[in-house]
Amino acid sequence: MNLTGDCRGYIQWLGLHKTDGKLDHVALEQVRETCRKNAIDVVLAADYDTTLLLAECQDDATIPTSALPDAGMIVTLNNKWNFSRLLDRLGLPYPKSEHIGSKQDLLATKLDFPIITKPLDMWASVGFEIHRTRADLAATVEKGKLQSGFPLIAQRYVPGWDVGASFLAKDGRVVAYSIFQHKKDGERIFYDDERMHGYLEKFIDATNYSGVGHIDTRYDPELDEYRLLELNPRFWASLLYAANAGLNYPDLLVRLEDWDKATVRKPVPGKVKLPLYERAMTMATRYFSIGYEKFTGAEL
Repeated sequence: MNLTGDCRGYIQWLGLHKTDGKLDHVALEQVRETCRKNAIDVVLAADYDTTLLLAECQDDATIPTSALPDAGMIVTLNNKWNFSRLLDRLGLPYPKSEHIGSKQDLLATKLDFPIITKPLDMWASVGFEIHRTRADLAATVEKGKLQSGFPLIAQRYVPGWDVGASFLAKDGRVVAYSIFQHKKDGERIFYDDERMHGYLEKFIDATNYSGVGHIDTRYDPELDEYRLLELNPRFWASLLYAANAGLNYPDLLVRLEDWDKATVRKPVPGKVKLPLYERAMTMATRYFSIGYEKFTGAEL
């Protein structure tokens, strides 16, 4: 990123440490100093770690943050099992799910196959695995090749294709949203859907959400049903697709105070393919992020 024309100035983090999976607040001193030296008007969090870090200091006037979800909610709903429990209470659709604490629990699952297993709080499909039959699952566990450690979440596999539902909210109200089909890598098809819009409104209202978020979803065309899978309480990897469809979420977030409450912003419907440069940057960021997690067990 430092070598690209998009970057006006690059300042590397120094001395970052984590305690109990969260960035230590000593990192905030570097943010304060950067804001002071560069006359920064607003700071946007780029990933889960920085979103949580800034959310925990929203009352700190020395760091001009954008709208962010509550820090406790970020931690709670980043956990896929907790998110499924909230969906259940709200009456929103999700796949049948089980919280799995051990190998014995997994082998005794009552879910109908095929099923998927995945970590409770990872992203970018890290640890995601499909088990077609109970025999396939038993063989994977027996060989010690299960990609996710325990505890994990197991869910009934939803046939069909991936659907992304992104949004910007303020005090429990939808400011902007976008829905896309993801059937082919490097391509997103944006469209509107009243059901999914309604699901987003219900979730955002119930949580009094502020800031950006993205809900991963599956659509089953045979049953004409959506199933909500997980929440990313932060910016998401496909952000540039929405920008190319006419919905620049970072810019909207920066200008949130100018929001006309009578207007809900939506993208231009249709197919979006990223320009080669943006596609390459997206893939590079994804590759290095996943690689870092895979080999060190920590997030960037």
